[in-house]
Amino acid sequence: MPFRSLLITATAAGALAMAAPAFALPPRNDNYLSSLPIDPAVASSDTGFTDNTDTTEATTQSDLFNPSRDGQPLGGAGPENLACGATTFGKTVWYDLHPPANGGVEITTAGFDAVVTMYEWNKQTARITRNVRCHDRSGLTEDMIVPTVRKGHAYTIQVGGVAGPGGVIAGGPLEFHVDYFPDTDNDGFLDGEGDKCPTTPGPRAFGGCPPELNISPSLNFDSTANGITINRLIVGRVPRGAKVTATCGGCRAQKVTARRSTVELRRIEGRSVRAGSKVRVRVTLGRSGKGKYRFGATGKLITWPVRRGGIGLKKEQCLHEGTGRIQKCR
Repeated sequence: MPFRSLLITATAAGALAMAAPAFALPPRNDNYLSSLPIDPAVASSDTGFTDNTDTTEATTQSDLFNPSRDGQPLGGAGPENLACGATTFGKTVWYDLHPPANGGVEITTAGFDAVVTMYEWNKQTARITRNVRCHDRSGLTEDMIVPTVRKGHAYTIQVGGVAGPGGVIAGGPLEFHVDYFPDTDNDGFLDGEGDKCPTTPGPRAFGGCPPELNISPSLNFDSTANGITINRLIVGRVPRGAKVTATCGGCRAQKVTARRSTVELRRIEGRSVRAGSKVRVRVTLGRSGKGKYRFGATGKLITWPVRRGGIGLKKEQCLHEGTGRIQKCR
């Protein structure tokens, strides 16, 4: 069990032994180890994640591992941060986020003048490892955008009231809201921004989908009594680096890596192809890391059915850029 979970369990056990006081209690997520989890599925929905609480009795901690008011002998993490630049704050509450995919978040609060800070923490030690960003804007609302959060990383969000004149800390009813914008395919185009292929990476210019190869194949042949003889098989408009494979009934496959935009399958030329079989050309292109095809391309499979004395209608199918499997063309 991660160290933070052990600390939370110990704190919860101590809290159950306490008698309920007659006065107002601090919020349930007053302490770092009692952070309220944010459901990523809810945060990424149309409504987002919202929590309403009252920070009037919220506290701050001199040691983040000593979170309870019952005197639990926990410690060793040091005091919580209470400053964002020159602005100091207090009466803090905490929220946890574990993104299931890379993406970004927008955090908003309303109710009083507050500071919002996001940290990253280590799941094994429970220690905060870095301050991701803090936001302080004078007024009753805050709106902080964190453009990059990483899949598998653990984040915690601290909200505290600004220290006003005379050191009076702002507090009271608080509305805390999070919108999480996943980038499931990690192509830099957030799912909620209109990515038409949220699970398949592609450039923004193509709606977040990989572009389809726009090849131009050509098959010249002579008719025979039992099929055809291939005179020439070429493929035009082939991107450099694409893999071109040609097969036919009774032929050995020829594989070529394109160096020019036109590829001629010379080993197929002169081959006799019997009726009932097919001539196929398969063109795929993997990731190039830059430009139009930086995430690869949707490949093409061209098929000519061979009949007695000729060929049937050419069939064109699309190939998944990662697996090479036949898929529906977009």
